[in-house]
Amino acid sequence: MKWILVVAVLGCMVACSLADEDAHPESTCGPLQKIKIRRQWAKAFGEGSHRLEFALHFWTHFFKDYPKAREVFKDFRGDNIYSPQFQAMGQRLLSSFGMIIDIADDPEALKVLIAAVKVDHAERGVKAEFYDAFRDELLETLPEYLGTHLDWDAWTDCLNALFASLK
Repeated sequence: MKWILVVAVLGCMVACSLADEDAHPESTCGPLQKIKIRRQWAKAFGEGSHRLEFALHFWTHFFKDYPKAREVFKDFRGDNIYSPQFQAMGQRLLSSFGMIIDIADDPEALKVLIAAVKVDHAERGVKAEFYDAFRDELLETLPEYLGTHLDWDAWTDCLNALFASLK
């Protein structure tokens, strides 16, 4: 009897997934992918001091690969990622990214948050190319924290959809 319930639940999940993709054919970031990246982000970004370690690793490589992005962070000591100002801002930005991942299943809340991010980034002079740089650097950093558990396709699809909405 339990197996019937399991099959029914799985069938509903597949149907919902297909319905969501049919309703938004331009998005390849489906509900199951959103769940996966949410769980993987929680593992990679972690908690407490692990977040600082992740942030320092990410921003070190980000600025090495995209040095002109430091200008966007000049008010937060982008010249020194070890400064308390930048460490706080760097973790806050990555935490905000995590919030976007956490509410990805709520289209209305996501729309409000995306609109706020767009305004904030416009005021700070964040260019579209920095979204691509952020995505690329994240895809370089995540394998170091997730190893073989990284779902590259889910991350790529969802990040592309997210950053397309920010541009």
